[in-house]
Amino acid sequence: AGVNLQTTQEKIAETANFMYERKMMISMIVNKCLQQSVLKLIGTDEKPQDFSAEEVSILARNNSVMRSYNFHKAYMSFMFRLHDDSKHYTEKSLDFIDNTWANLLVAHSFHAFYFGLISFWVARVSRDEQQQQWLESGKRSKLTLKRWAESSQWTFGNKWYLLEAEESYCKNDYNTAKFYYEKAISSSRDHKFVHEEALACELAAYFYMEIGETEKAVQYFLLAHQKYHEWGAFGKCESLFRFLVSANITTEVSEDKEPLPQRK
Repeated sequence: AGVNLQTTQEKIAETANFMYERKMMISMIVNKCLQQSVLKLIGTDEKPQDFSAEEVSILARNNSVMRSYNFHKAYMSFMFRLHDDSKHYTEKSLDFIDNTWANLLVAHSFHAFYFGLISFWVARVSRDEQQQQWLESGKRSKLTLKRWAESSQWTFGNKWYLLEAEESYCKNDYNTAKFYYEKAISSSRDHKFVHEEALACELAAYFYMEIGETEKAVQYFLLAHQKYHEWGAFGKCESLFRFLVSANITTEVSEDKEPLPQRK
């Protein structure tokens, strides 16, 4: 929910101890997947524990746990803009979607959100017969988030707006895309989801860069970096900065703009 990642990591560690004492094996695996994601976003040198032999055995035979495992792999790949890995782990996770329990868990709404974002990204990059397949996958995720938004506009409205923006981008409907990117950003900000405000700004920046509105792209890249930093995702900040340097985007930043914040 946008809680500072360092605080989140402390809570994950506390939860891990609680689960270990009570031998809650399935929950321990899911918690460990979350811990791996958080540590990578923070950019720390701390390494999460490897899965035990018993946990590996559970992963091999429990489709619901494997779905969660592959989701976190897809999520991290998406956050660090690894296209092929995002596609691969999304496909692996979706293979389990019809054979898992508790499909109405709130966590699965977030699965649908990120699978939708990945699907629209893959659809834009694809130039083969799979393009329509990925577009339809994104539409299904968007419909899922629309239904969740009907139950709680506060929590899910911003996510639905961002999927609308990404689908419009896929369809080259740029005016509609601009409208929904702004809606996603403002809704995330109003409802205090700093991590999703950062993500919406980043995706809007890629969109504006693609359509040649470089100044607007720079504005949103800088805002995304600021919000990721506020969230405590220093690893993501460094990754985004490396991208800006490699794309020569940093040369577009005028001297009157604030410098990118540094890790504390």
